[in-house]
Amino acid sequence: MLNLYNIALNHGENTLLEGVNIQLDAGSFCTIIGENGCGKSTLLRCIAGLHAPLTGAIMLNERTLGDWQVKSLAKVRAFVNQHNQVQFAFLTEEILQLGRINQTETLAQSTALICQVAEQLSIAHLFGRDVRTLSGGERQRVFIAKALVQLLPATSIETTEGASTHVQNKRHGDGAKKRLDGKLLLLDEPTSALDFRFQKAMMDVIKTLCQQGLSVMCVSHDINLVLPYASEVILLANGRCLAQGRVADVITATNLQQCFGVMPKLIPQPDGVPYITH
Repeated sequence: MLNLYNIALNHGENTLLEGVNIQLDAGSFCTIIGENGCGKSTLLRCIAGLHAPLTGAIMLNERTLGDWQVKSLAKVRAFVNQHNQVQFAFLTEEILQLGRINQTETLAQSTALICQVAEQLSIAHLFGRDVRTLSGGERQRVFIAKALVQLLPATSIETTEGASTHVQNKRHGDGAKKRLDGKLLLLDEPTSALDFRFQKAMMDVIKTLCQQGLSVMCVSHDINLVLPYASEVILLANGRCLAQGRVADVITATNLQQCFGVMPKLIPQPDGVPYITH
């Protein structure tokens, strides 16, 4: 559902990205890892449309980004920056309401979805608060919630019985589920300000949405947190894609040494995803 062909991007005389080719299928959780300054956030911002590549093409659902109307694109692609600064006194719920401005639905439908997402991400108690007064972790959860509100179809969330952080689609009368195929969530360091509890809760929510067809690209330095959730990994080094594929194929001592310049120690885990240490 997402294809990048020979993407290159320069800033002055500095090459930020060069010859990047990526393919992402519906329902994939792809994490991008690499050392500081290798181009991870730049790549994400290219896909988000914030940087125009010097060469190459980005295709979303078999259409180049330039062929999409802005309102249509906003319904299928959402981006959460690492740092979200707010200059005005928006309330938490008003930030979430901004995620629904392109939807055709009743106020009741919009309000119901916003409230349900807020409950799932444990931010409902922040309603009525000026978002500028929130902690870094609280603000981060609010903006991730806004991105989910932007992408989810109306009345699409309900809590799984016995699980407090799962997001599932409501069933229609014929039992068919609303799917999230063709929708893309871009996350830049989404758990950097979260404590241990909310890191896991956030990743569980995203994993469940991927099972419903949502595609996710996530930049993270917390490799041991995201790898158990990832279906594939991109190793980025010096603006180039060093390796892409399944976790077991990409996360090797040789690849990591090439990427970071140090020889890591990989400790096998029961789930098959190694724990990485020095």
